Amino acid sequence: MARTYSSVPLDEEESLNGNGNGNRGQHDGLDEKWSWRDATESIPERLKRISPHWMWVAHGFLLTCSILILALSYCVVSMNHGAMSRVSLRAAYLFCGLAPAAKAIQYEIQHFDLPPMPVGPFVGKGKAVDEAWEAISGIGDTMVSKDEMIKMGHDPEGTLQITDPDTGKKGYRVAVEVFHQLHCLNLLRQANYKTHYKPLGGDIADAPMDLHGHLDHCIDALRQFVMCQGDVNVFPFRFPFGDDDPWPDYAGQHVCRNFDAIRKWGVEHTVRKGKDEPEH
Repeated sequence: MARTYSSVPLDEEESLNGNGNGNRGQHDGLDEKWSWRDATESIPERLKRISPHWMWVAHGFLLTCSILILALSYCVVSMNHGAMSRVSLRAAYLFCGLAPAAKAIQYEIQHFDLPPMPVGPFVGKGKAVDEAWEAISGIGDTMVSKDEMIKMGHDPEGTLQITDPDTGKKGYRVAVEVFHQLHCLNLLRQANYKTHYKPLGGDIADAPMDLHGHLDHCIDALRQFVMCQGDVNVFPFRFPFGDDDPWPDYAGQHVCRNFDAIRKWGVEHTVRKGKDEPEH
């Protein structure tokens, strides 16, 4: 059994020992003495004897640890989010804000018109359809300075340098992506009506190997563009023919860049080919 010391008053000790007042003189000036007591303390009883000062120290230590862990977690999350935000903002700034046609960008809500059997000025073959496609894809190239090339992430070394035949200003020949993408779509359209367009000459009349290479180039260019954009809009399925066959309904709303404004900028900033400029 564990033993512990506990203080007892002197008179209590004398009564316990049966000495009464006879021995008091030999303990003058003492108020208490130590005696042995048998004790088996429970954990709660031991905790009661712990100084409140140490209890507050323990609470403070645990609270400090909790705050530090919370702050560290917040910093890690903030750093990751901040890094992603910086990457997104830098990408948007470099590859859009510095593009020469960036000032022409206007956003708007557009409602896609795509019925199960598409119709419209860009569908099919013929002179009117060809003219519609030429109006949106046949926009000339433009020109940028060396500083603009570098800011957009392009190395000017080894690229086509030209002189504007109208102003005499020197720069680098560049094309706007959207017009190249529309050119590729137009080529796919013509390939869909090959028997009509091959006798007319042009790209569709090229040798099979050249035509297949051109088409593969366009398909992969459009694939990369579509994946880059990553459109996350959704479309439902309806029953347009009154039967049990559901069709996708693509006629949804999208946030778009106003193409007419971009086309207008492209037309106004076209730099015509100089007489000594090579074909491209």
